[in-house]
Amino acid sequence: MTKEESLAVTALIAEKIAVSAPSVPYTPKDVKEARAAYSDQKIAELQKDGYLGDDFELFYVLCRFLEGMNLWNKLDERYLLALFREARKFDRAAFYADPFLREIEVPEKRIGKHLLLQAFYDRGEFFQYDMPDLDAEIVVPKLGFFPQKVAFPSVYEGNIPWVSVCPSEIASMQSQIRAAHGRVLVLGLGLGYYPFCISKKKEVERITIVERDPEILQLFREHLLPQFSEKEKIVLVQADAFDYLQKLEDGVFDFCFADIWEGWTDGLEAYEKIKPEDERLTGTEFTYWIEKEILWYQRIKKQQG
Repeated sequence: MTKEESLAVTALIAEKIAVSAPSVPYTPKDVKEARAAYSDQKIAELQKDGYLGDDFELFYVLCRFLEGMNLWNKLDERYLLALFREARKFDRAAFYADPFLREIEVPEKRIGKHLLLQAFYDRGEFFQYDMPDLDAEIVVPKLGFFPQKVAFPSVYEGNIPWVSVCPSEIASMQSQIRAAHGRVLVLGLGLGYYPFCISKKKEVERITIVERDPEILQLFREHLLPQFSEKEKIVLVQADAFDYLQKLEDGVFDFCFADIWEGWTDGLEAYEKIKPEDERLTGTEFTYWIEKEILWYQRIKKQQG
């Protein structure tokens, strides 16, 4: 399998997850019976080959997922091994221990076309918990699931989930959370997970959030921000991020986090539009959500002419 072929399969799996939220219905009894069907020798072989670690439930559910997608007999061994190696079974208690999920209650509220609510993963429902490693020789999705039903905050735009505080959202912001300091500019609001996290840092003095959608601002201002323990650090600005940056003088902010795109494809245009302001505002350290993936996509586009 070539890297390009692995990317095609990974895109297929990602599309399936995005469109139909596939899940594997199962019970602890199913896992126990499936484990009993394997001899100790077979288990040892699977562990030696790298398909199975210490968690048979993870192995069982992922096998069922691949069978449901009719992929089990279509993928070569390198892809399968990488897929099993990256797959994760998530712990609900550990997920709920995240400070945002622990401290912020999310009511069901609608403002215009946006609906704030608690969304759910069913037991065995697959999601991508992080971006794939696009520099790998074989690119596979990082698949995860919970062994119980799990609730998480989300905003829907119509019938489409627009932003959520889910494992992928949490994982993709950790380096920018650690790096934030001083006077921080945040481009794009979402549910406010990023400003919530950095507001708790003593190194962060003030957070200015620029969001163009008045409905998102209203949902946040009325139902989420009042619950922030450090809400006095936060300033909300309704504006277009590009217009705001173009009018911004150097030295106003120490740090900037840009997150105004949904993925690397739509993010590339916005990223390239922000970069000149990044270079102009030398006193501000700029960081970007999924920048590594956007730069990878940029290289691919240039290679394609």
